[in-house]
Amino acid sequence: MSRLGVLNEINILMDRKCNGCRTHYELAKQHGSNFSKIDNHCNRQCETGKQLQELGKQLTN
Repeated sequence: MSRLGVLNEINILMDRKCNGCRTHYELAKQHGSNFSKIDNHCNRQCETGKQLQELGKQLTN
C-alpha cells in the first residue's frame, strides 16, 4: 500500500472508530492530561489502536 493509502486508511479508522470513543473519554476524565494512561489503553488493549500501530509502522518503511 502506498504512503497516501496508509494515511487514508488511518484517517478512516480514526474517524469511524476513535472519534467519540467512550473508553477514551472516560480515561481522559479520570486521568486528565496524563496521556500515557490513555495511550497505554489505545495501543495495547484496543483492537483499533493495534491496527493503527501496524499502519503507522508502514509509514516508517
